[in-house]
Amino acid sequence: MNAVGIVFSNIGDKHVPEITKKRIMSTVPFGGRYRLIDFVLSNMTNSGINKIGIITKRNYQNLMDHIGTGKAWDLARKRGGIRVIQPYGDDADGLIPIDNRLDTLKGIMYYLDKTDEKYVILSDCDVVCNLSYADILKNHVEHHADVTVLYKRSSEYGIWKGKRTVFELDETQRVIKVKDSSHTKKGEALFLGTMIIQKDFLKRHIMQAVNYGYKRLIDYCGDHSADFTIKGVEFKEYSEYVDSLESYLKCNLDLLNLSVREDLFRKVYRPIYTSVNDSSPTKYGANAVVENSIIADGCIINGTVKNSVIFRGVKIKSGATISNSIIMQDSEIGINATLNHIVTDKNVIIGENRMLCGHQTHPFFIDKGAII
Repeated sequence: MNAVGIVFSNIGDKHVPEITKKRIMSTVPFGGRYRLIDFVLSNMTNSGINKIGIITKRNYQNLMDHIGTGKAWDLARKRGGIRVIQPYGDDADGLIPIDNRLDTLKGIMYYLDKTDEKYVILSDCDVVCNLSYADILKNHVEHHADVTVLYKRSSEYGIWKGKRTVFELDETQRVIKVKDSSHTKKGEALFLGTMIIQKDFLKRHIMQAVNYGYKRLIDYCGDHSADFTIKGVEFKEYSEYVDSLESYLKCNLDLLNLSVREDLFRKVYRPIYTSVNDSSPTKYGANAVVENSIIADGCIINGTVKNSVIFRGVKIKSGATISNSIIMQDSEIGINATLNHIVTDKNVIIGENRMLCGHQTHPFFIDKGAII
């Protein structure tokens, strides 16, 4: 595939500050064994993209530990492969705001200059989906587009903590307006954080947009929609945008739906890869009760788990009840404890007889290593 992938690993950090306090968005754990970046890397690899640059600016040790040489995604290569790149700033300290895509792209111009590929695929890490970039690129070329963006139609009226980018399109799927909104109506076109642009076009307009004072490439393109051919491609399969603790909990619990799991993980020739950690099988006690849940390897379950996602190495003691919750790696839930709509980070210890309850619209988060 004649394209290079550029992944923004930090974009979205500020949307879920509870979870990204000690990690970046791309390494947020998901579904019992994955990280959010696994979906982007797998989608690119499955589409034939073998050169991927991951932009990161801070706190990226977890990212390095997770991707390693890129072998899990068949990206451990002499030519191409995976590379973590840091943008250079113009000021003395060289710092670039995490959510400033344009200055970030300007700061990695040295990387773009060295690539031979004709097209650039830009993607964030805060959307969970299984897609084919090859199909989107084919659409881009066939329509002679300057920019192609991926969107999905909102299924219902939505209120967002942060603002969502919304497109207005004409009957030919050309984007005629780009706007930000915290309220979306049913049927509106929501941006899914993926763009395809010809490399030379991108390099030329990065500098122009920065000089005009833009912070986001999509805003620059929207303001020049009359001059550029910006095509939209609708994504009709499962996708979920992680922009809050509520949406993170919802997206994980969506996996309990068989149709969602099949949409994400059972596509022919489009598997989702991750860095594998070997663990012993999970042990279930005589009085353990598990209903409609995902349980990773290495757990010891002696209590009750309902409608929840449990990561590796979690210990749930007798009498404990976990409902509608996410329990991350190596946490321990004490005897007769009750958790409902709770998201715990790693290595959390919940004492005996504790009762913690959130709500699906306002889950309760427990920080890494906390003892309650």
